[in-house]
Amino acid sequence: MIAHLGHFPVVLGLVLHAAATTTPLPLNMTAISSRGGYSVLECWQLASVPVDARSAANYALGNTTAATWSQIQPRTTVGEAWAPAVQLSIILNGLIRITSPAPGAGGAADTKVGYIMPGTTKSSVLIAADLKSISTLAGHYTEFPSDEPTILVQIPFVGNKVPEHVVLYEGACV
Repeated sequence: MIAHLGHFPVVLGLVLHAAATTTPLPLNMTAISSRGGYSVLECWQLASVPVDARSAANYALGNTTAATWSQIQPRTTVGEAWAPAVQLSIILNGLIRITSPAPGAGGAADTKVGYIMPGTTKSSVLIAADLKSISTLAGHYTEFPSDEPTILVQIPFVGNKVPEHVVLYEGACV
């Protein structure tokens, strides 16, 4: 994984196998977005086409600002929350449990739960785009249930610009 920060594109590099095809691999990741005033979990396929370099498929995701390294103490419950900015979040250690919409959110019956943890792109990378200005009825609910500290790198996109994408389905990517 390669991240160029500070008004430069964020690039995620995925090692290609020797038997890889020439067909570009899609980049799918979980996103917290907003629909109808509620924060929702969705699986997005980003429009970025990979460029082969340094023995990896490199995906440009967009312009970013300075990254933040965050450490959250074990078994922390934040409760209802919203993204402070449209941002890419990469989990390096620990576990995040995200419920959307937040429990008790105005009778919204379609609750989804996602777990973000180190591992694959689908499990450890998240785009948070549910700003409070658009998720006006309810945000997402966040817990850090691990027995270890959760370590995150959060990389906001310039101007809160969401990367081009297609919604594959509701819920976290599996």
